[in-house]
Amino acid sequence: MLLCILASLLPRPAAAADVVAYTENLPPLNYLENGRPAGFSVELLQKMAAESGMTIDIQVMPWIRAYQTAQADRDSLLFTLVRTPERENQFFWIGPVAKRQVYLFRLAKRSDIRLNDLADAKAYRIGVVRESAATRQLVASGFRQGEQLEPGNDDFMNVRKLRHERIDLMLALDASAYLNLEKAGGQRSEIVPALLVDGQSDYYIGVNRALEPQKLQALQQAFGRLQQRGELAALQKRYFGR
Repeated sequence: MLLCILASLLPRPAAAADVVAYTENLPPLNYLENGRPAGFSVELLQKMAAESGMTIDIQVMPWIRAYQTAQADRDSLLFTLVRTPERENQFFWIGPVAKRQVYLFRLAKRSDIRLNDLADAKAYRIGVVRESAATRQLVASGFRQGEQLEPGNDDFMNVRKLRHERIDLMLALDASAYLNLEKAGGQRSEIVPALLVDGQSDYYIGVNRALEPQKLQALQQAFGRLQQRGELAALQKRYFGR
């Protein structure tokens, strides 16, 4: 009996979340702020959790690790990602949640770099995020890692390389490039878009295809209600001004 009483006084482990959500540092969509997940997509997921009555544990890590872990963990989702043909059957999809505009950026002082089309960029060293959809798009267009492409873990690493002129161009989401530049101690005027690479795609939430159907349905319905009430549009306007 004494052992039972003592055991009842010990701290109990926290209950496991209904779903684990894996993501990367990609402001303003998702990132760590003072050690806690923050950003547009994080707020959206938190609203979806509250709306559905589910608990969601959000973990931020390098993209390739997040991608691989979300595929291996059946009670998981991956955000925020582009819905591409090669990924179509890897996940169930919720969204679209936001528009995506990806550019090649150069330093403002590098006026020698002039790009009329993507082929012109093959003459330069480009910082990219390892295994991202945008990187895969360049690879499909004939760019090669180790030649034109220099992979990194995230945009923050690449913006530091660009500032120190270790690369000529950086492939990045527009808002992410500027926010990471400021985080690195720079000014927005230091970089300029050299070429729009993709302005037609959307971001989604990818759900592991082994997730319990009732959980998937609860998440989909929660997203739908937020969309219908205008809360998704309000969140988009607050973060992106559109």
